[in-house]
Amino acid sequence: MLRIFTTAITTSLVLAAGAFAQAGFEVTDLGDDVTMLANARAGNVAVIQAGENIILIDTQMPPFLDDLEAAVMEVTGGEAPTLVINTHFHGDHVLGNAHFRALGAGILAHRNVAERLANPVQSQLTGNTPEPLDEAFLPDILVGEAMMLSRFGVTGEVLHFANAHTDGDIIVALPGQKIIHMGDLLFSGLFPFIDLDAGGTVEGYIAALDEIIAFTDDETRFIAGHGPLSTRDDLIASRDMLIEGRARVAALVEDGHDLAAIQEQNPLSDFHDDWNWGFITTERMIWTFYRDITGLTQ
Repeated sequence: MLRIFTTAITTSLVLAAGAFAQAGFEVTDLGDDVTMLANARAGNVAVIQAGENIILIDTQMPPFLDDLEAAVMEVTGGEAPTLVINTHFHGDHVLGNAHFRALGAGILAHRNVAERLANPVQSQLTGNTPEPLDEAFLPDILVGEAMMLSRFGVTGEVLHFANAHTDGDIIVALPGQKIIHMGDLLFSGLFPFIDLDAGGTVEGYIAALDEIIAFTDDETRFIAGHGPLSTRDDLIASRDMLIEGRARVAALVEDGHDLAAIQEQNPLSDFHDDWNWGFITTERMIWTFYRDITGLTQ
């Protein structure tokens, strides 16, 4: 698989990012016609302006869509997106698809995203089963392992990482700007949600971070699925936490401890202050490691 960052010019200028608020979003101009749009309630969005093409990476969800549209239009001078790229299938990244399709955008995603949206499964973590989505939400441009974006006026590539956060994760890599939108392959400074019911695995998540770390450098900027604009060091910190955390839980499993006993011992206690958050708490991260290691199904 082609990894175009390996040929990027390493002396690319990293522009200072200027941030301002627009319609409930923090808008960060990353330079070179790339803008990050963030709120604290759903996944981070990016806008790429490429001549007549306006690319929107992820579409968030109601009730933020009017504000998101307003922020996008402010960035683009009133031009609606011509293409949406979904980094994966979770609702906080795709439930705006129909909204932006109605404005004229095509939708690009990994081929597994279409299947997951049309035929959802229950999450053992939350107990919820999402409603199937109709055709207006589904991608019409399907990616396998990689796709160059030149047909959309962009020097860049979308790359699939198998069995990581889900089975349909893609990143958007822009080598000239030295920017990568990670989707939920990066929860920056947070315990990650690894969707074990949708093809995600801890080992796959670690492997994805390993590969991305290997073909980037300290000048690369990373738009996390959740969390602040990040650096390669943030990816390394997340990867190292996952490796260490999984090893600790695996050692207790090997010693014969069940989930309740491991959660009571809390082998992740020293990670709690830095990584625990509202959705993936320390207890849920232990559950994720345990289930990934043992194959627990409920």
